[in-house]
Amino acid sequence: MVEFALSSVVLLLIIGGLIDIGRAVSVSEVLSSAAREGARHGAWFDYPNVAHTYLTDGQIQGVVDAALTANSLPLSTLKNPGTTCPNPTDGNAYHNPPYANSAYPVGANEVWLYICYDNTPGVDFTSPPNGQSQQDLNVIVLYSYGPLTPLISAQFGTFHLAANEHITVQGP
Repeated sequence: MVEFALSSVVLLLIIGGLIDIGRAVSVSEVLSSAAREGARHGAWFDYPNVAHTYLTDGQIQGVVDAALTANSLPLSTLKNPGTTCPNPTDGNAYHNPPYANSAYPVGANEVWLYICYDNTPGVDFTSPPNGQSQQDLNVIVLYSYGPLTPLISAQFGTFHLAANEHITVQGP
């Protein structure tokens, strides 16, 4: 009887871990899709009006949030202005992962959004820019994943998931 009780506990931990891994993969795919959709939306160029109508923080965040909420994730917290490009820990110049722990949300199951223009920290658009000055748009979605299994979350805390999408802004 004792062996059955011990094996049941081990089996439940394995099943809980597998569910958490599956959920983390699903959340990672949603984050990737949200970053991609935000970048595609921001890079669209309005040829008839010769304008970057959607190249603003608010427009991009709206598309990212729509993708997140459609998949039952919380709305993002925009980190612009202030920290527009999170610092990578490996020294790459394009602000690609991996990122420092300080770039991620502190609480479990929170989403932070960074929008980096022209790979330059501090550049921020609250209204559409004039002309074709922007060449690169980088939408970065960071998430602190909180496991459902109590033993895993008590032992390891949250896990950091990142999605990053670079796209070239269109224009004449």
